Amino acid sequence: MPQPTSLASDTPSPSSSTTWTARREARLRPEHAHLYPRAPAGMWEVAAIVVDRIIAARLLGGANLAVQGRVLSDEHFEFRGGADTGARPRREDR
Repeated sequence: MPQPTSLASDTPSPSSSTTWTARREARLRPEHAHLYPRAPAGMWEVAAIVVDRIIAARLLGGANLAVQGRVLSDEHFEFRGGADTGARPRREDR
């Protein structure tokens, strides 16, 4: 059975390639790190967790938050894995 890989890894191990693409991951580009003080730059993480962390930081900072569209900008983040069909999963599928 394949061993899980660290999300901090830049590349998946060959034994984990079948499970690696099942989950969408995001990595903050270092040049935009100053915009997201609670998100570590250059580290692959589950995208949903990054979104939760960013929204929580904004709310805790007193922002009046109204989210429309994507929280993670293609300009600020790199993405890998998951289905790239453009359709969002239903809430019960997450």
